Parts: sequence; C-alpha cells; structure tokens
Amino acid sequence: MDERIVISYKSVHYENAKWSEFADRWTASFYTATDPVFGTAVITRVIPGVTPNPRKAFEADPGLLDRIPRVIFTEDGELAPVVAELRPCLLLLLESVEVSQEWRGKGIGMRLAVEALRRLAVPGTLAVCYPAPVHPVHGPDEVCSYESDDPMVRRLDDEAVEKLRRAWGKHGFSLLTDGVYARHIQP
Repeated sequence: MDERIVISYKSVHYENAKWSEFADRWTASFYTATDPVFGTAVITRVIPGVTPNPRKAFEADPGLLDRIPRVIFTEDGELAPVVAELRPCLLLLLESVEVSQEWRGKGIGMRLAVEALRRLAVPGTLAVCYPAPVHPVHGPDEVCSYESDDPMVRRLDDEAVEKLRRAWGKHGFSLLTDGVYARHIQP
C-alpha cells in the first residue's frame, strides 16, 4: 500500500470574468491513498508590475487575506518599500492552511504548505504569510488572523500566534514587518 502524501492543485476561473478584479487563487489539497483530502492550503499569486493594482483586486475578492495586502502593497498597488527592496518577480501569499483534526499538531500541514508554495514558485519568488490562527467566522471570544478596532469582534490568541511564528521560522520565514513573515522560495 502506498501511503505517500499527494498535493493536488486547483484554480477556478469563471467565464466572462474581469480577471484584473480578482486574485489568482490556488487551492492545494493534501491527501493519501487511504485518507482523501485531509487538508488544504490556499495560495494567492501576484506578479508585481503585471497584476493591475493587487490591493484593489483583494478589495473585490479578499478571501481570508486581510493584513497581508495592507502590509505588502501601497494604496496604489505598488510594492511597499520593505518588499520592493527584496525585488520579487512573483509573490505567493499564503492565505490559509488547514488540516483535519487527526493531522493537527504534527507540523504536517505546515510542511505541506511550504512544499505547495515551492511547487508554485519560480526563481525570485517571495512567499508571504501572516502566522496566526485563521477562522472564517468571527465573533466574540473567537481568535482571528488580524487585530480589529473592536476587540469584542476579533482578538489575537497571543500564545498560538507566538507558537506559529516560531514554527514558520523553522521553515525559513522571517519577520518582514507588522507581523507579516516572508521567505524567498526557490523551485
């Protein structure tokens, strides 16, 4: 029996869509021959200088990304100075990583997400993430991936954030600015 973990990719494109208004979002699914799709990583690709105003694209289709676009792009969609000096030819924004309960706490989701990023990379790619718990539904006492002006709506789980930052650091990611981490990825 083959128990290798497989990563498959999917990007959905809609007929007659104005692609300049949407992010190029990919979903990497993780599975084995005996455990169908036990996790996913959602990755958004941005080509600096080609993708027209990526920040506007994220306003139209934000997904779970919130802090990352505000940190790495200026209001007019240019790369923020801290990112521009790294001279990336491609940005891979890690939107979320989720694995089923039985796979959690083993670092497998993170390792697979890094491999998924590597497979989508070209030379000169900068992978970007915001290491924090991500929950699609927010409410009182629920942790979230970014700070809100209203602490009753969204709050950070400081212990979980610190643990995730250390773990992403072990995979070569380092603080870029404002809690956003980055790593040059080579295919």
